[in-house]
Amino acid sequence: MRGALVFGSVLSLILSSAPALAWWDGGHMQVAAVAYSKLTPQPKAKVDALIKLNPDYPSWIAGVPDDKKAQYAFVHAAVWADDIKDSAHGYTKDDDTPTAQNIGYADKNMHRY
Repeated sequence: MRGALVFGSVLSLILSSAPALAWWDGGHMQVAAVAYSKLTPQPKAKVDALIKLNPDYPSWIAGVPDDKKAQYAFVHAAVWADDIKDSAHGYTKDDDTPTAQNIGYADKNMHRY
């Protein structure tokens, strides 16, 4: 009887819970927060310098205390790769041929390959 009660309780919890949205913005940002906390000082400095090159950097750190800006920017940068898949962010579809023309942030092709 007790086993049936436990089974029924677990089953009702599983059936009543909403599906977890593990990825997209929230999931990517949570993983990035953990990853950033695990970086050692030298790689963290390199990452911070590269992220400052992103044209969205000012909006990522707007209103953030100085001691948290690098971490916030890193966490927000985690969704940039998904953002460029969307034409609403100013990116256009290119052909599916790999190219060496990935020139950085000025490149507005999606590079779907």
